[in-house]
Amino acid sequence: MIHLDERFLDAVEAAVGEAEHHTDAEIVVVAAGRSGSYRDVAISAGAAAAGAVLLVGLFSPWHVSEGWLVAETALMLAAVSWVTHRWPRALRLLTSAARRHKQVAEAASATFHDEQVHATRGRTGLLIYISALEDDVAVLSDHGLDAKVPQAKWNDLTWDARKLDGFLEGLSAAGAVLAEHLPAKAGDNPDEIPNRPRVRT
Repeated sequence: MIHLDERFLDAVEAAVGEAEHHTDAEIVVVAAGRSGSYRDVAISAGAAAAGAVLLVGLFSPWHVSEGWLVAETALMLAAVSWVTHRWPRALRLLTSAARRHKQVAEAASATFHDEQVHATRGRTGLLIYISALEDDVAVLSDHGLDAKVPQAKWNDLTWDARKLDGFLEGLSAAGAVLAEHLPAKAGDNPDEIPNRPRVRT
């Protein structure tokens, strides 16, 4: 996962600092391992596997002890649920792109407030939220930026949520958008929010 890259923290911090040198905006980068728990998906996978075991046991030509069948069914439910919940690739296969995108959007919205991206003096904060499991990036801007930067500019940005270099390219492009629409004022460009990215497991 990208946020586990040993270069992530330093590289992103440097990129944010460079971008903010040319703009009055404040960039906040938050990286999460996942944006949703997907427990319902894991339990559904476990239930399907347990159901398969039960059917095999019931219709098997060989005698299966009822006690063993119950135990094996329960064990299969627990084991498959546990593995699925901890296996990002399985969760991606078992969920729709729309579900994953919605989870990222909701988590980004909550993070915007948790990290106080709205607390800058000109309401010019920009949250760049990257979620590894969903392989997705959400960009949320505060009111002061909304008045300066068309939403289409953020929609046009391309992000790589799997490779650090690709993500840094997206971050640089976001910085260029900010510099174009909200350039830094000479002598009046304080760093209001730390540039170090926040990492959530």
